[in-house]
Amino acid sequence: MAQKDDAKPAAGSGTKKILFLSLGILVLIGGSIGATLFLTGALNPPAAAANPEMDHANPGRPAPRISRQPALYQPIDPPFLVNYEDQGMLRYLQVGITVMARDQIVIDATLLNMPQIRNDLIMLFADQKQETLVSREGKEELRLQAMEQIQAILNREIGHPGIETLYFTTFVMQ
Repeated sequence: MAQKDDAKPAAGSGTKKILFLSLGILVLIGGSIGATLFLTGALNPPAAAANPEMDHANPGRPAPRISRQPALYQPIDPPFLVNYEDQGMLRYLQVGITVMARDQIVIDATLLNMPQIRNDLIMLFADQKQETLVSREGKEELRLQAMEQIQAILNREIGHPGIETLYFTTFVMQ
Protein backbone atom coordinates (compact mmCIF):
# COMPACT_ATOMS: atom_id res chain seq x y z
CA MET A 1 0.00 0.00 0.00
CA ALA A 2 2.81 2.35 0.74
CA GLN A 3 3.95 2.07 -2.84
CA LYS A 4 0.55 3.16 -4.19
CA ASP A 5 0.50 6.27 -1.98
CA ASP A 6 3.96 7.27 -3.23
CA ALA A 7 2.87 6.85 -6.87
CA LYS A 8 -0.18 9.16 -6.61
CA PRO A 9 1.69 12.35 -5.67
CA ALA A 10 4.21 11.73 -8.44
CA ALA A 11 1.49 11.32 -11.07
CA GLY A 12 -0.41 14.37 -9.78
CA SER A 13 2.65 16.61 -9.85
CA GLY A 14 3.43 15.48 -13.43
CA THR A 15 -0.10 16.38 -14.54
CA LYS A 16 0.21 19.77 -12.87
CA LYS A 17 3.52 20.40 -14.64
CA ILE A 18 1.97 19.58 -18.03
CA LEU A 19 -1.06 21.78 -17.27
CA PHE A 20 1.11 24.76 -16.23
CA LEU A 21 3.43 24.25 -19.21
CA SER A 22 0.46 24.16 -21.63
CA LEU A 23 -1.06 27.25 -20.02
CA GLY A 24 2.28 29.08 -20.29
CA ILE A 25 2.59 28.20 -23.98
CA LEU A 26 -0.96 29.46 -24.65
CA VAL A 27 -0.20 32.74 -22.87
CA LEU A 28 2.97 33.20 -24.94
CA ILE A 29 1.14 32.49 -28.22
CA GLY A 30 -1.70 34.85 -27.30
CA GLY A 31 0.75 37.56 -26.29
CA SER A 32 2.69 37.29 -29.53
CA ILE A 33 -0.52 37.43 -31.62
CA GLY A 34 -1.72 40.45 -29.65
CA ALA A 35 1.63 42.22 -30.04
CA THR A 36 1.65 41.50 -33.76
CA LEU A 37 -1.86 42.90 -34.22
CA PHE A 38 -1.02 45.94 -32.13
CA LEU A 39 2.19 46.69 -34.02
CA THR A 40 0.61 46.23 -37.47
CA GLY A 41 -2.21 48.59 -36.56
CA ALA A 42 -5.01 46.03 -36.78
CA LEU A 43 -6.10 46.92 -33.25
CA ASN A 44 -5.38 50.65 -33.73
CA PRO A 45 -7.17 51.76 -36.94
CA PRO A 46 -5.77 54.94 -38.49
CA ALA A 47 -7.70 58.17 -38.02
CA ALA A 48 -9.06 57.95 -41.58
CA ALA A 49 -10.82 54.69 -40.79
CA ALA A 50 -12.07 56.02 -37.45
CA ASN A 51 -14.54 58.37 -39.16
CA PRO A 52 -15.66 57.03 -42.54
CA GLU A 53 -18.14 59.90 -42.92
CA MET A 54 -15.34 62.45 -43.47
CA ASP A 55 -13.22 62.83 -46.60
CA HIS A 56 -9.73 62.88 -45.13
CA ALA A 57 -8.20 63.93 -48.44
CA ASN A 58 -10.38 67.08 -48.37
CA PRO A 59 -10.99 68.07 -44.72
CA GLY A 60 -14.37 69.58 -44.00
CA ARG A 61 -16.14 67.65 -46.77
CA PRO A 62 -18.15 64.50 -46.33
CA ALA A 63 -16.64 61.37 -47.87
CA PRO A 64 -18.04 60.38 -51.26
CA ARG A 65 -20.48 57.48 -51.12
CA ILE A 66 -19.07 54.36 -52.70
CA SER A 67 -21.50 51.88 -54.13
CA ARG A 68 -20.94 48.44 -52.71
CA GLN A 69 -23.32 46.74 -55.12
CA PRO A 70 -21.86 44.22 -57.56
CA ALA A 71 -21.28 45.16 -61.18
CA LEU A 72 -24.09 44.32 -63.61
CA TYR A 73 -23.19 43.87 -67.27
CA GLN A 74 -25.65 44.32 -70.12
CA PRO A 75 -24.66 43.57 -73.71
CA ILE A 76 -26.23 45.78 -76.33
CA ASP A 77 -27.31 43.24 -78.91
CA PRO A 78 -27.03 42.79 -81.80
CA PRO A 79 -23.59 44.27 -82.46
CA PHE A 80 -23.56 47.48 -84.47
CA LEU A 81 -22.70 47.20 -88.16
CA VAL A 82 -22.25 50.55 -89.89
CA ASN A 83 -20.62 51.76 -93.05
CA TYR A 84 -18.53 54.88 -93.29
CA GLU A 85 -16.65 56.56 -96.09
CA ASP A 86 -12.86 56.81 -96.15
CA GLN A 87 -11.24 58.70 -99.06
CA GLY A 88 -13.99 57.72 -101.47
CA MET A 89 -14.04 54.06 -100.33
CA LEU A 90 -16.92 52.50 -98.48
CA ARG A 91 -15.74 50.79 -95.29
CA TYR A 92 -17.54 48.79 -92.62
CA LEU A 93 -17.29 48.84 -88.87
CA GLN A 94 -18.72 46.22 -86.53
CA VAL A 95 -18.80 47.12 -82.84
CA GLY A 96 -20.08 44.96 -79.98
CA ILE A 97 -20.81 46.82 -76.75
CA THR A 98 -21.48 45.87 -73.14
CA VAL A 99 -22.35 48.47 -70.52
CA MET A 100 -21.70 48.18 -66.79
CA ALA A 101 -23.85 49.58 -63.99
CA ARG A 102 -24.40 48.75 -60.34
CA ASP A 103 -28.15 49.17 -60.20
CA GLN A 104 -30.76 46.99 -61.90
CA ILE A 105 -32.91 50.09 -62.48
CA VAL A 106 -30.17 51.49 -64.73
CA ILE A 107 -29.95 48.22 -66.68
CA ASP A 108 -33.75 48.20 -67.07
CA ALA A 109 -33.70 51.84 -68.23
CA THR A 110 -30.96 50.99 -70.74
CA LEU A 111 -33.07 48.18 -72.20
CA LEU A 112 -36.20 50.34 -72.21
CA ASN A 113 -34.42 53.13 -74.12
CA MET A 114 -32.59 50.84 -76.53
CA PRO A 115 -34.06 52.43 -79.71
CA GLN A 116 -32.66 55.86 -78.72
CA ILE A 117 -29.35 54.36 -77.66
CA ARG A 118 -28.93 52.34 -80.86
CA ASN A 119 -29.86 55.35 -83.03
CA ASP A 120 -27.38 57.68 -81.37
CA LEU A 121 -24.59 55.10 -81.43
CA ILE A 122 -25.17 54.26 -85.11
CA MET A 123 -24.89 57.96 -85.93
CA LEU A 124 -21.73 58.24 -83.86
CA PHE A 125 -20.07 55.18 -85.41
CA ALA A 126 -21.01 56.14 -88.97
CA ASP A 127 -19.37 59.56 -88.52
CA GLN A 128 -15.88 58.15 -87.82
CA LYS A 129 -12.68 58.51 -89.83
CA GLN A 130 -10.39 55.61 -90.68
CA GLU A 131 -7.26 57.37 -89.41
CA THR A 132 -8.92 57.82 -86.01
CA LEU A 133 -10.12 54.24 -85.68
CA VAL A 134 -6.78 52.57 -86.43
CA SER A 135 -5.07 53.93 -83.30
CA ARG A 136 -5.64 52.75 -79.75
CA GLU A 137 -6.21 56.35 -78.66
CA GLY A 138 -8.86 56.77 -81.35
CA LYS A 139 -10.69 53.66 -80.22
CA GLU A 140 -10.55 54.82 -76.60
CA GLU A 141 -11.92 58.23 -77.60
CA LEU A 142 -14.75 56.53 -79.50
CA ARG A 143 -15.48 54.34 -76.45
CA LEU A 144 -15.72 57.43 -74.24
CA GLN A 145 -17.97 59.21 -76.75
CA ALA A 146 -20.27 56.17 -76.93
CA MET A 147 -20.45 56.04 -73.14
CA GLU A 148 -21.29 59.76 -73.00
CA GLN A 149 -24.05 59.23 -75.57
CA ILE A 150 -25.68 56.52 -73.45
CA GLN A 151 -25.20 58.48 -70.23
CA ALA A 152 -26.86 61.55 -71.80
CA ILE A 153 -29.91 59.48 -72.77
CA LEU A 154 -30.15 57.90 -69.31
CA ASN A 155 -29.67 61.30 -67.66
CA ARG A 156 -32.67 62.63 -69.61
CA GLU A 157 -34.79 59.57 -68.90
CA ILE A 158 -34.00 58.61 -65.29
CA GLY A 159 -32.22 61.70 -63.96
CA HIS A 160 -28.68 60.34 -63.67
CA PRO A 161 -26.07 58.89 -66.06
CA GLY A 162 -26.39 55.41 -64.58
CA ILE A 163 -23.76 53.42 -66.39
CA GLU A 164 -20.23 53.50 -65.03
CA THR A 165 -18.42 52.30 -68.10
CA LEU A 166 -18.77 50.81 -71.53
CA TYR A 167 -16.71 48.02 -73.05
CA PHE A 168 -16.10 47.16 -76.67
CA THR A 169 -16.56 43.40 -76.92
CA THR A 170 -16.12 43.33 -80.70
CA PHE A 171 -14.33 45.82 -82.91
CA VAL A 172 -13.90 44.88 -86.57
CA MET A 173 -13.00 47.29 -89.36
CA GLN A 174 -13.04 46.37 -93.02
